[in-house]
Amino acid sequence: MQSRNRVCSSVPVSALGSPIAPTEETTMSDAPTDPPLPLILDLVEWVAATPRLYSEVMEAWRTSCPRLTVWEEAVDRGLVARRHVAGTGAMVEATRSGRAALAAHGRT
Repeated sequence: MQSRNRVCSSVPVSALGSPIAPTEETTMSDAPTDPPLPLILDLVEWVAATPRLYSEVMEAWRTSCPRLTVWEEAVDRGLVARRHVAGTGAMVEATRSGRAALAAHGRT
């Protein structure tokens, strides 16, 4: 299982740990404390590729840093959703809105 490490700092990092340069996407945030849109789209893209176990998503994307709440923001924006699958448990997948946001930003 691949884990995505997040750092609590003023400089957002990608899933690979490299700094993300500010882009036009970054400025689409609603408030100064919102996570940058590229990080939210990273999460949506990750679960769009294949639905993930909720526990896997939480391990990879939960953060204790209040300025980097990627999971919470993706859920609040309706870009990802959790659903129960019999015999498997809670799964997380990209919603139609999440897939539309990926397409609007040139992601698959």
